[in-house]
Amino acid sequence: MKMFPGNKVGVVLAGVLTALVLAAPVHAASPQRLGSFAGAMKYCADRYEEKEWSYKRARQRVAREVDDMSRRERRRAIEAGDQAYHSGRFMGKRLNRYECRSLLKQSEWRRFYRD
Repeated sequence: MKMFPGNKVGVVLAGVLTALVLAAPVHAASPQRLGSFAGAMKYCADRYEEKEWSYKRARQRVAREVDDMSRRERRRAIEAGDQAYHSGRFMGKRLNRYECRSLLKQSEWRRFYRD
């Protein structure tokens, strides 16, 4: 079915499909990913102090997400954060100055939610 300006059915179907895609549920990131991100932000704040307030603010946002989790998920998040902080790695990548800055530049949804 080709989309022509006069084809009202095609326009309506395209609108419905768009609405369905936008209304799809957003799945929360795993506790490990959130905890790892918080640990990475703590590591970056300790190592690269020029943007320390940004790293702390990002950690606070993650803390709000973790507070809503069950006790078991919260424990997993804390353990993952400790591991990321002590190893200096986030999702397999070594946390250097460039990687820390790129984590801060990612959009809010990419940090906390999966696609």
